[in-house]
Amino acid sequence: ALIIIGIAMSYILSFGQDTGSELIISCDGEKFGSYSLYEDKEIEVKQNDHINKVTIKDSTVSMSFSDCHGQDCIHQGEITKSGEAIICLPNKVVLEITGGDSKYDTLSK
Repeated sequence: ALIIIGIAMSYILSFGQDTGSELIISCDGEKFGSYSLYEDKEIEVKQNDHINKVTIKDSTVSMSFSDCHGQDCIHQGEITKSGEAIICLPNKVVLEITGGDSKYDTLSK
């Protein structure tokens, strides 16, 4: 029963959101840049001794490379909706989609 409730809640939370239009990248709490989701692009985020690579393709965002140990940010997959985020905690990199209409401040996958 708990699994069914969890799946239903996940579906309900993700159903009510619009597709975003912009990606905001932050590093260690500071804004690194903002990018349109309508233009395919690969972005290399370098800070200190860490490297993350972000891919924007077909209005989806994913972390395609990270030199962190856990690789959780890569395993989060693609995000497309306003308010969704991918977070690389060891490297302090946050990818957040904005634009469109979101009922929630942020959703992490």
